Amino acid sequence: MRIALLGGSFNPPHLGHVLNACHVLAAHRVDRIWLMPVYRHAFDKALAPFDVRCELCERAIAPFAARMAVTRVEQEVAPGSRTVDVLDHLLPRHPDDEFSLVLGSDLLGEVHLWKAFDRIEQMVRIIVVPRAGYPDPRAQGPVLPEVSSTLIRQMLARGEDPGALLPNGVRDYLREHPIYR
Repeated sequence: MRIALLGGSFNPPHLGHVLNACHVLAAHRVDRIWLMPVYRHAFDKALAPFDVRCELCERAIAPFAARMAVTRVEQEVAPGSRTVDVLDHLLPRHPDDEFSLVLGSDLLGEVHLWKAFDRIEQMVRIIVVPRAGYPDPRAQGPVLPEVSSTLIRQMLARGEDPGALLPNGVRDYLREHPIYR
């Protein structure tokens, strides 16, 4: 099976994440996409609890469950592990699967900060998706709507409803559990 890994903080997951996943499934030779929430951010950014972010991801992709899933693999690896460590853990457990790693074009300028990015490129195929303001010839497809988890958290903290910037299941959960207020 060809599996694309879409990693991120997902703090919270938003429409941009879902559109990214749909784009990868539609435009690249991928059978499934796994959302891979970070267990602990590599640069120590404050995050909602891991279990909450996983639940929000599950809700975000629920309409697409036939081809999308959430993996908790980062929880299985030592806290603070980097992407290469996660791949070292994951790939031997799925020897018959072919993995790709989805990156936004905005991240390409930061790969020098990643642990062993050159090894990552040898381990998995990199799929680069375009982000507004970060043109790159490796990025394929349309630029998706500009939305960020930071913007969503700011709106929620002010008591504003992000509306259609959040998938229905995420919005419903956050109405019941105001974790970003």
